[in-house]
Parts: sequence; structure tokens; C-alpha cells
Amino acid sequence: MSRPIYILRQTAYTVFSFSYFLLAAFELTVYGFVLLTLGGVSDEHKLRYHRRLQRRARYIMNHIPGTTFSFSNPHGETFEKPAVIVCNHQSHIDLMAVMMLTPHLIILTKGWVWRNPFYGIIIRYADYFPVTETEQMTRSIEEKVRKGYSVVVFPEGTRSEDTRILRFHRGAFYLAEQTGLDIVPVFIDGFGKVLPKKSFHLHPGHLTVEVMPRVKRDDPAGCPGYRDMTKQLRRLYVAKKAESDSLQSEQAEQQEPPRG
Repeated sequence: MSRPIYILRQTAYTVFSFSYFLLAAFELTVYGFVLLTLGGVSDEHKLRYHRRLQRRARYIMNHIPGTTFSFSNPHGETFEKPAVIVCNHQSHIDLMAVMMLTPHLIILTKGWVWRNPFYGIIIRYADYFPVTETEQMTRSIEEKVRKGYSVVVFPEGTRSEDTRILRFHRGAFYLAEQTGLDIVPVFIDGFGKVLPKKSFHLHPGHLTVEVMPRVKRDDPAGCPGYRDMTKQLRRLYVAKKAESDSLQSEQAEQQEPPRG
């Protein structure tokens, strides 16, 4: 495929995807207004809204133009028991990857995401919280946990520009220790190549999401203090990323046509 045709195709994919995103954001905003503003806030209405978010996220993940998607949950995680879900961070699309896991989750976001003009109101309808150091945030999280919700945190704190695993901050693991929650690691890959951090242009690629084994709070040998857990989990992600890169290299070599 020639370069101009490739650029034209990917531009069309990007415009289509962004248009669909805006349409979905509008639909979710209207749905939230009718259900939660006019209908009144209740646990039942909140769960209905979260289920709508999950369905939209699942659809988007499976229909990003020019990409393929695979989801792996080899240990059969059901997310029925609340946990702190940690995930590496590569792209804006990462939010869709975690939102599709279960309707019973809230996501800790940056302040600018909470105030975003396109989807900030959706974030607020869903009770996703901006990351702060206040006790109020902790109390709000504990209230949601009592209602069966898990908490999603991106411990790197920012998107990786080259998909490498960045330094993990301790906040997610301190939160898990303080609330007595298990930790469920989720590994994603390919997202930073499909939509890089400093790009608004979609690229072709394969997206993967894998739910890794739950780290149980009642297993002292497998669940050390939050400082050691921070280091332990980052080593796990670094090893997982190296494994994924190696597999992709092998697959690329096998697909290369024979020379000579």
C-alpha cells in the first residue's frame, strides 16, 4: 500500500472513530441526565449506568477500525469481590479496556479528565474520582467498595510514550493496604502503538488485555507491605512486557517473506 493511500485510510479511520466517540459521549450524557438527574440517584440507577458504560466500552474495543483485539482471563477472575485493579498506561483507549471488565468499578482519574468538556460529565455521572490526597476521596471510595465496586488505578500516573513500563507510584498499593482490598493486575499492550501518547491519529495494530492472578490480601506471603508490593508488581509488568515484545518479534519474523 502506497504512503498516500495509507495516510488517507488511517485519517478516515480516525475521523470515523472520533465521530463515533462523540456520538457515544452524547448518548451517555443524555442517558445519564434522564436516568440520574431526572430519575434520581439510586444504587439501582448507578448500576444501570455502569452497565451501559461497560457495553459501550466492550463494543468500542472490538470495533476500532484497522485493529484486532484479544482478551485473556486465564484464571477466571469474576470481579465479584471488590479489589484494587491496577493497569499499565499507554493510551487514551486504556480507559475502554478497563471499563469493559465489569460494571462494578470506579476509576481514579486526573483532574483534567474529570473536567474534560467532551466526557467529563460522564466521568462524574459514573462517580469516577479525581485523584487527591483528601480523606474525603478515601471515604467515598470505601463507600463504593461496600456496595461491591472495585477501584481502578493506573500506577504509572501517566501514559508511556514508548509503551515501556514506567515507574510505579505507591498510591494504588497504599490504598489497597488501607482498605484491605486484594489487588488484581491487568496488563494491556498495543494501545500505545495504535494511539500513541502525542498523536491523535490511529494506527493499525493488535490490542491485548490480560487479567493476571489476583493478589490476595489474606495471603501474607504473597501480599507484602505496600512499598514492597509496588516494586514487586512493577517487576511483574516489566517481565510481562518483555515477554509480549519477544512474542511479537517472533511473529513478525515468521511473517516476513523468504529472501533470495
